[in-house]
Amino acid sequence: MLIFLTSVLFLTIAALSLFVFPMLPAAHGKEGLPRSKRCFILLTFATFAFGVPLIYTLKGAPAMRDYPLTARDTLEAEKSPADMAKIRRLERYLKRTPDDGEVWEQLGSAYRDALLYDRAAIAFRNAIDWGIPEDITNWHALAETLIRANNGRIVGEAQKALENVLRYRPDDPKAIYFIGLARLQNKEPQKALALWRHLEQTLSAEDPWLSVIRKRITELSNETAIDPSSVAPKDVDAYGLR
Repeated sequence: MLIFLTSVLFLTIAALSLFVFPMLPAAHGKEGLPRSKRCFILLTFATFAFGVPLIYTLKGAPAMRDYPLTARDTLEAEKSPADMAKIRRLERYLKRTPDDGEVWEQLGSAYRDALLYDRAAIAFRNAIDWGIPEDITNWHALAETLIRANNGRIVGEAQKALENVLRYRPDDPKAIYFIGLARLQNKEPQKALALWRHLEQTLSAEDPWLSVIRKRITELSNETAIDPSSVAPKDVDAYGLR
């Protein structure tokens, strides 16, 4: 807040120096400012000195501490002191016991909830290294973290993590769905449809993923004018993803 108010003060001085003071008459015998100019000066000063701080007080967050851009992720996490306290406890424990895969998993989840995606990815990698590779939970968690960090894009390590899920569980619907989404993002809608149609045919009616898949198939069909029935269902083996 102090930085903001200081900035407003300097902006006010700058505005007066650049736009207002040059309009003032010279001191050698000229008449005073016309009324219109006086009003303009007062309006300019009031806008910068009082209007901007008032709007910020009403619409902004005047109580927020000053943070550099590089610390914004930490700021988001510190909105919940209890969450940060949990993170610090887990970090201290792992400094003493770095081979505890379950605690790395807990720390990864805590980081991800705090929007600290880079740290979360490191924690989930450690959870995989110190845990059981066949446990797909952390592969999924790593993929989800990287997808969030890339604003929904499924690239590089995220796709590799999903492929590792399929290596241990070839029929995992969540992994197949996201692999299809990666194909769609790579402008391969027919491959996405092929994978999703495979899911549509193999999932049970009670599986919650079935409604998700059907919705995405309908949306993709409407967006691309591709008739889903014209695309043969294919599983992940057809694309060498295992």
